[in-house]
Amino acid sequence: MYTKAALEQTPLEASLWTKDASAPYPPAVRLVHAAMLAVGTQMGIGFYGLTLLLAMFFIAASAWYFMQTRWYLFPALYLNFAYFSDRFVYVQDGSYLVMLACVMAALLVAGRRRNAAALLMAVATTMKFLPLAYARYVPRMSRPAAWSYCAILIAGLVAPWFIWDDYLYIYQFASDRKGNDWLDIAGALLLVTPFTLVLWYVEDRLAFSDDERIGWSLVPFALLVGLLTNSGRHLLIALIVPDARAGRNVAAVVGLTLYSVLPGVVRIGSLVYITTAVLCVVLSCYL
Repeated sequence: MYTKAALEQTPLEASLWTKDASAPYPPAVRLVHAAMLAVGTQMGIGFYGLTLLLAMFFIAASAWYFMQTRWYLFPALYLNFAYFSDRFVYVQDGSYLVMLACVMAALLVAGRRRNAAALLMAVATTMKFLPLAYARYVPRMSRPAAWSYCAILIAGLVAPWFIWDDYLYIYQFASDRKGNDWLDIAGALLLVTPFTLVLWYVEDRLAFSDDERIGWSLVPFALLVGLLTNSGRHLLIALIVPDARAGRNVAAVVGLTLYSVLPGVVRIGSLVYITTAVLCVVLSCYL
């Protein structure tokens, strides 16, 4: 596995494996990263260079989408580039960038090729669980697309259990590192569950388009992970995916602005609650 030169291991990671062997990611991400390393090496830019290209693709595709919908959201999000440059360039958040590239591709083709968008969302889910709520739309898919969607999820998330020993530890690791117990999980679910049900009601009531459903499907699981890890970065990843109605992006802009203007007061963990409060206001306004 590749080594993130600018990111130190936690004590728990260091006690379990060497830095070169680090990265407890799902197999789909590991395979894509291995392919990126091979291709990047052949191109002469390495894994890091290809990761930067993914970041550039996501930002350029976002700019194009915003120009077709609400152009002012792009400068609102990216003129304050310090946070994203840190995550995408310095930390090299490669696993999220791979997922975001799939989600962005799905967003771009959703209007013309609904089935292709669904399959891209399935691939994105096998890499990171953020788009997991998209599985709710399986009944809306054509029968071939629904079966293909389920087959991709099974191949990417279930089949590895029969192939690799201790496969489930990949998903246990993050919880162990943060020290979450069942009480923490129950508390997070008490917030995430009603929020998700209200979101789904709003989606149906306002007849969200396919591309709107793609972006919002990242929010429920991102909120859950953000609460359990006390980190706003997971939810911010879901909120920067372009939104034709602007609501999700406005929540990201508010959170990032407060984080930049009041660095000693608004910390990255508090962004989960700030952006969630903004999302609740957005859903209320939609209704």
